[in-house]
Amino acid sequence: MKIWIDITNSPHAHFFKGLIRELEKSGHEVLITAREFDGLTEIMDMLGMRYYVIGKHGGATLEGKLIASAERGYKLAKLIIEEKPDLAIYKHSAEAPRIAFGLQIPSIGFVDNETAVGQNKLILPYTSLLIYPKAIDAYELLRSGADANGMRPINGFAELAHLYGFIPDRRVLKELGLREYCYIVMRTEPIKANYFNGDSERSVLENVIPLLPDVPVVLFPRTEGQRKRFEHFDNVIMPEHAVDSLSLLYYAKLMIGAGGTMNREAIALGTPTISTYPGKLLAVTKWLVELGVEFHSNNPKEVAEHAVELMERNGVYRNHIRTVISAMENPIDVILREIETYDEIGAFEVEKSLNAGKLWGYADLNDGGDKKRK
Repeated sequence: MKIWIDITNSPHAHFFKGLIRELEKSGHEVLITAREFDGLTEIMDMLGMRYYVIGKHGGATLEGKLIASAERGYKLAKLIIEEKPDLAIYKHSAEAPRIAFGLQIPSIGFVDNETAVGQNKLILPYTSLLIYPKAIDAYELLRSGADANGMRPINGFAELAHLYGFIPDRRVLKELGLREYCYIVMRTEPIKANYFNGDSERSVLENVIPLLPDVPVVLFPRTEGQRKRFEHFDNVIMPEHAVDSLSLLYYAKLMIGAGGTMNREAIALGTPTISTYPGKLLAVTKWLVELGVEFHSNNPKEVAEHAVELMERNGVYRNHIRTVISAMENPIDVILREIETYDEIGAFEVEKSLNAGKLWGYADLNDGGDKKRK
């Protein structure tokens, strides 16, 4: 079977790397497409992926996003018409679901951001099987057009998939001049995201760093403007190119992030984490806070005080995080099981079921927890 995977954001490369390897091991042909955005292709090269680059991110404006998406959709459609894949898989891709739907290609989509309503309305109505963390209220996704008969919640979160085949490597510490468990990793706000409604001209981290002057900070800005605002801090290191961020997070004393992905990667690795995201929290973030594996605050003093506590009692927090995480589902395992189910149905049955909107047949959305197959 030929399986098309569309990768549109740098974290998605880590999300899909394990799935790609497992599919290839099983004898499937994997077609990978990507776009130019936030060092994505550099990361995919580092991971040894072979892919087509189609289009780019449109920037922070609505006009730019619309034009870039339209241009990418046209070019991507031409490639997919030529390649004729049997199944499409994506995570928050705005173009792949519509192309797959238009060409009657069954699709599996993973969504973990219910606040990205505009993007979700371009994705969910055209997705055959939607996989999502059970922390998200299913009705939030239904409002954006998801099919109740094609929804599969999981007891977990996306970044657990990033750990596929992960073996920590100390070489990144040597490259940056760091010692293990003696530094903090930070990530700035996602100011280009369509769901971001915070202050794009200032980061809360600018007020946190002065309160932690004796600890080295490895900071990952998202734009050149953000980079310039942190250049004057003596204890801040900002990598100039893609690095082994998972190993960096594994050996970090603490993660403080104004975004989401690196925070959840740190949690998946057992590293204590503080969220400083300034807008409406994702359901997944709220869930992780409730489980006691993540702390959230926008108050610099509170963040610094909690950072000191987490660093002083680091081992206790790491053990708690790893205990909680061990009981969760890995998205890779779920997606692979669904692909096996699809492969067993046969082309005719798939087409008939897809037209009926019941290919995977998940319903009973009254329960916010695990759903059962009909």
